[in-house]
Amino acid sequence: MQAQIQVGPLLSDEDWTDLAELMGADESLLVQQLLGDYRAAGAKAYLLERAYIDRDFSAAYSAFYSTLFHPYLKYCQRFHFFGCDLSHLATIGSAEGLSREVESHAGEYLGYVVLRPVSHAPVAAAVISAAAIASDPSTILDVTADYPVHVVGADLTVTGFPLTQQDTRVGACAQAAIWMAGRHFHRAHGGPWFSMPDINDAALKPTDNFVTRSLPAGSEFLRPDNIIRALRAMDRHPVFDLGKAAVEQGVGIKPLQEVIGRYLDSGIPVLIGLKGRDGATVGHAVVAIGRVMRERGEDDLPDDPTSAELISHLIVADDQRGPVCRLPVYKDDALPEGTPGAYPWTLEEDAVYSVTPLPGKVFMSGEIAETLSRDFLASCVDRLDEYRELAKMRAGEGSAALGKAIAVDPSFFAVPPSRLVARTYLTYGWRYKGRALRNRLPEIFKLEIFRHQYPRYVWVTEFSLPDDLRGFDQCQRKVRAHVVVDATGSKFGESMLIVQVPGLSMFWTFDADSPTQTYNLIFRATDEAEPFLPKVRNWSDFDQCEMPDNGSGAEAQPAERAAPPG
Repeated sequence: MQAQIQVGPLLSDEDWTDLAELMGADESLLVQQLLGDYRAAGAKAYLLERAYIDRDFSAAYSAFYSTLFHPYLKYCQRFHFFGCDLSHLATIGSAEGLSREVESHAGEYLGYVVLRPVSHAPVAAAVISAAAIASDPSTILDVTADYPVHVVGADLTVTGFPLTQQDTRVGACAQAAIWMAGRHFHRAHGGPWFSMPDINDAALKPTDNFVTRSLPAGSEFLRPDNIIRALRAMDRHPVFDLGKAAVEQGVGIKPLQEVIGRYLDSGIPVLIGLKGRDGATVGHAVVAIGRVMRERGEDDLPDDPTSAELISHLIVADDQRGPVCRLPVYKDDALPEGTPGAYPWTLEEDAVYSVTPLPGKVFMSGEIAETLSRDFLASCVDRLDEYRELAKMRAGEGSAALGKAIAVDPSFFAVPPSRLVARTYLTYGWRYKGRALRNRLPEIFKLEIFRHQYPRYVWVTEFSLPDDLRGFDQCQRKVRAHVVVDATGSKFGESMLIVQVPGLSMFWTFDADSPTQTYNLIFRATDEAEPFLPKVRNWSDFDQCEMPDNGSGAEAQPAERAAPPG
């Protein structure tokens, strides 16, 4: 079979109209939305692969469409988008030259859309560049991975999150949401590759009376139990949380934005179940992949505030509406129906549940880790002078004299711990260690960090003053204290690893030769502490900010080579 390609410009309204006609946008609102997103991302050309063999549709074709009386085509079309004009490709006379020229524009590759020959659900897959659609500093796309593409012998890569459209003949929005999360885990963490038929098989074992209300079974909706079964089959460990819309008045239910915010900050997609609209009995499932942040004054914050208080919208991938929809957290932020960018649900009023596919070996939720961190931080502050004196005694004669603890960071100790803003996220132990050693932390703390090993996963809770979080420049934000908890441990004890406040740090450790013995507690005290920088997703260090020397009192500044966080 010949690989037929077509290249076209996207430099005028007429060009976009022609492409919309070529893609059949008049019959698909989702295709229209994708074209709008690529246009907003700065696309100036497209390259079309005709008769493209898509692995996902091939699986669906074999499992379902090939068994029908009505014939369906097997081949798809894949549209590639570039942020540069490719008209000059027509002047290149050699095949090698054409391939090399396409690859030379890898830095301007914006993503792709795969259209399957199914008119009622044409979008098989789409990935759009996260950097191109989240250029606003208040918008954070937390969940992204690299998606390699091979076309005309050229190797290209787009970093983003995958979208698929529910094919109502074989699945519902829940299957689409599971597919999107599963495909991310496959690309980002080497998880198993699941097609839509694979997802259906996993979700419907065992099959119950609810999913058999439609044919094929599960093609109309899935219940949370079915979603969890499918995610478990993908080697994930789902955590289920109820939203306020699930119970009368939401009594006793934690705000879902707090739950979801912690996991998004950890780079984990969260599936959200929304209640049906306009009397519909079947709800809708979307995948949260990012956040829109805003500033809030200290007086607006409750006690024990979390970074979720700064979230105005969640960025969700919606198989019916597009890859980057804005789901308002609060009903007051919802736009009137018909307004551009309006979304028909809000998290506050319509979220029934969330399902978070945690990795294996994580045996503690983010909420428990944050509660433990706050308790240990408050205890440390209450006994700060006692612990600093103990640290000096253990250091022995000749150790440096210590001043008053409150003088180390007067701003931090001027407020009660209940007014500190907590930001909790999951990360690899080795990655936390690497970031800490490259941050603006006291050398005595770094030396102790260097000496210790850490579990595969840890929960880190950063504590900041409300004023430390103003603005969206990551190089200007500050962290005053932090706590590290063993995410593979138990909530009942022996999970605390590090508590660090200005002037004091505490390390829990054990002797590898006698691991069953009681944990040993190490104290390190210093008068040299100062605010340091927060973790930024996809930054392995802080070279993007010009770091002042310890003790200089200067602010961190963006370096000229800085790139926006991905």
